Amino acid sequence: MKVFAFINQKGGVGKTTSVVTLGSGFALKGYRTLLVDCDPQGHIATQLNISKAPGVRRWYYDEEPLEQVIVQVRENLWVLPGDKTTDRVLGRMREEQWGAAEFADRLREESTALEMDAVLLDLAPSLKHLQIAAMLASDYVIIPTRLRYTDLDGVNEITRSITETARRSRMPGKYYLLPTFFDRVTKETHQRLVELVNAFGKQVLPPIPQDVRLAEAPGRGMTVWEYAPQCQAVQGYVNGSGKTIGGYAAILDELVALLGGV
Repeated sequence: MKVFAFINQKGGVGKTTSVVTLGSGFALKGYRTLLVDCDPQGHIATQLNISKAPGVRRWYYDEEPLEQVIVQVRENLWVLPGDKTTDRVLGRMREEQWGAAEFADRLREESTALEMDAVLLDLAPSLKHLQIAAMLASDYVIIPTRLRYTDLDGVNEITRSITETARRSRMPGKYYLLPTFFDRVTKETHQRLVELVNAFGKQVLPPIPQDVRLAEAPGRGMTVWEYAPQCQAVQGYVNGSGKTIGGYAAILDELVALLGGV
């Protein structure tokens, strides 16, 4: 089993969309997958057309077994839903010295007992106790980021936090950057992507092209694989040299390789 935490202190960078798209992609490939909604806004439920629910609170704060509070939404795909009561989890972590470590240990132990292959955590835009707990639970941190100057500046803060958390704990400290909202006709996004690759090298995943169908899919109660499997955000786009660039399908292949420990 591998745990992926999707973290950025900025909002609107595509965290939830990436969690739902990649998580449902794992499930379509036959991997037992759990999505954990650690954001009080509960947007995973919204994107998958299910009701928001106090699942995270019931599991961690009320200490109910994970298997009793998860919801199956597709074949091989389960959700631990969240809502505004998820804030109680953060409150408890502030009060308990080992709260973040307890969260990480319980999540990994109970997910393993349920024979999950992949667990994806969606975090609110912040770098507080719950984000640290997610880092401790994770094998890999994925940092979705828009290709804008102000967003890239925030990436450095997150990577420093990951490095510091790894230094003080047993977490692997492995992370990848996921460029989102890539606009193939805008010079700034190309320039920022080059800057990101120059700074982080192979830790930068292929970019996700902008595609309006990503936003349309949840309104129809579908994942993008179901609604528009051939859209650029999923399959990438073909450049002038005939090379396919980016897309969630390419990201999914890379993460599947990580499931196998490659």
